Amino acid sequence: MKKTVPFVLLGLLWTVSAAAAAELKVGDKAPDFKLKDSTGKQYSLASPEFEGRVMSIFYVDPDEKDMNVHVEDALLKDTGLDRKTRYKGLGITNMKATALPNFLIKGIVKSKREKTGAIILLDDDYTILNLWGLQNDSSNIVIVDKERICRYIYKGKLPPEEVAKVIEIIKEYQVK
Repeated sequence: MKKTVPFVLLGLLWTVSAAAAAELKVGDKAPDFKLKDSTGKQYSLASPEFEGRVMSIFYVDPDEKDMNVHVEDALLKDTGLDRKTRYKGLGITNMKATALPNFLIKGIVKSKREKTGAIILLDDDYTILNLWGLQNDSSNIVIVDKERICRYIYKGKLPPEEVAKVIEIIKEYQVK
């Protein structure tokens, strides 16, 4: 028993320090991942669909799917975003943050995909939450440039006065 306690404490210390080290900050390169969409197709930040594009990434708890809908709407309405070659929206659904059954989540994902044109991935095991240190049970917005450097991050409901800032950051980096 005496030998077990130090190993348990060491394990807890390692876990806490690893989690603290994983928080994505503005200026950091976003760690890559591999996640699948609802059809089983696998994506990463290096996928051809994202190559050379600035990305707005929404990491969302399905129960909070409309928390930042005002941001989605503003991005959709802005004609200055080059969706053909320089900008892409990405949604990542935090599957463990909800008790909703998968078939309902997939229906929500399909509806969001049709509305926004974004690729939406399913995070079944907190991959992004752990890699990037985002909030669970919420909505998070991350902007990464073409080199996958984080240029903006917001955890929670984006205040209306920040929406224009998000769009300006995307426009700035889509021409750099």
